[in-house]
Amino acid sequence: MKLFLTKFIILLAISGLAVSIYLVFKTIDPSSVACSLGGGCETVLSSQYAKIGGVSVAWLGVLWYVITLLFVWQIFIARKGSLLIFRFWLTIGLFFSLYLLGLEAFKIHAYCTWCLTSLIIVALLFTLSLVTKGKHEVRR
Repeated sequence: MKLFLTKFIILLAISGLAVSIYLVFKTIDPSSVACSLGGGCETVLSSQYAKIGGVSVAWLGVLWYVITLLFVWQIFIARKGSLLIFRFWLTIGLFFSLYLLGLEAFKIHAYCTWCLTSLIIVALLFTLSLVTKGKHEVRR
């Protein structure tokens, strides 16, 4: 079970990274993004909320998922690091993803399929971290 859970967490993090990388390329030309929610992706990616301080939210997603994969490596593969810190990192990602969902709902009035996919991935990672027992916690 532990090996399956680890593989699933890695698969989710890699999938989230792939979504974020896709969105980085699509922020260059939002009209080229494939979207199943009635074109909402183009609206979201070209909105004023697609950047924070001049940095694309998609790039922030890439950075977040890379750091997440580093945590996964440290905790589940190398057996070092803190599950508690990883959970805190995932909490930050979940709250930020929910903030972005709020922007889509109340400010942009459009939804991006890819952004919602990332939110689902973050929520799954968060949930899996909660069901993961402290056996991955390093004791010193």
